[in-house]
Amino acid sequence: MNTYIINEQNCKLTGRGTWDEDKIYWCALSGSGFECRFKGREFILELVGDAAPEKPGNDENWARYAVFVNGIRTTEGLLDRVTKTVPVICGSENSKETEADIKFIKLSESAKSTIGIKPVICDGVMTPAPEKPLKLEIIGDSITCGYGVDEYDPLVHFRTSTEDFTKSYAYKVGQLLDADVRAFSISGWGIISGYVDSPDMPPLTTNLLPPYYTKLGFSDEKFDDRDGLAPQDIDWDFTKYIPGLIVINLGTNDFSWCMGHEDRYAEYTAEYVKFLETVHKCNPSSKILCIMGIMVDEIYPYMEKAVELFREKTGFKEIYTARFTPHDGSLGFGADYHPSPATHDKAAKVLAEKIREIMKV
Repeated sequence: MNTYIINEQNCKLTGRGTWDEDKIYWCALSGSGFECRFKGREFILELVGDAAPEKPGNDENWARYAVFVNGIRTTEGLLDRVTKTVPVICGSENSKETEADIKFIKLSESAKSTIGIKPVICDGVMTPAPEKPLKLEIIGDSITCGYGVDEYDPLVHFRTSTEDFTKSYAYKVGQLLDADVRAFSISGWGIISGYVDSPDMPPLTTNLLPPYYTKLGFSDEKFDDRDGLAPQDIDWDFTKYIPGLIVINLGTNDFSWCMGHEDRYAEYTAEYVKFLETVHKCNPSSKILCIMGIMVDEIYPYMEKAVELFREKTGFKEIYTARFTPHDGSLGFGADYHPSPATHDKAAKVLAEKIREIMKV
């Protein structure tokens, strides 16, 4: 039997992560996990949960995950206990060796819960999956997370069990372009305000994404060490993943507070410029594409103005915009009137064409 830590030497990491003193690899953000090539007889994962499974009545927030073998989803589940065994390839000493591409992916978002992966003890050899020539990063909110995509009643509210990053436009555009994709997305968050039920309410300034972009992520839960660190306590090393293009899809939640108030739109534009400066500073060689409109598009002109101001201020020319047609229900809705799988498919195709135009791929 061989033991492999989930790291860059043994597999391709598919999102931001960190290790604890027991060499457990912790995943937080939507789409985080690993990909590897395996040759052997047996491959079993041992997962570790944070405090979410231990809290009574917290089943709406358990981390959701899936395992793909040779591109086929063979296992999915919720981390409903602190430790969980997930058989991936089962064999015996008399079994023939299997060669397979294995992918583990966190389907749900970081804010609600995280997942740890113990070092893999397997009967075989584990090597990294190959890197893709095109690397993308998608920064966004619930739309990017795949919020409610597995729910077909728009009156039903959020549960991690209906959130699936692999059905979001962000994951699907990677499939269309054969690209590596990493996401930094948190549901309900924005540039100057998180989602509010009415513009008459105060702005929700606790749910702002820009302050956390330079961190591993954000979660209401700490990692396995209950007195230890949370994702927002860990600085991210931007040399670990250098995207050719960064897509930013932020403003849908801001619109809930800005609507009808020109001064608030102006504040959104000014703060968007500051966030662009942060993103560019952290990723100086990456092109940037700012998009809006999968759910609402009224705030698009103010986002576009921010891009113009950023371009004038910095002289950086490789920044672009794209406006999507908001969904109207003809392709269905997910939970809380979020995009359906068909809407995500449509958005992914539109985004893929724009990326091909920018990246010449």
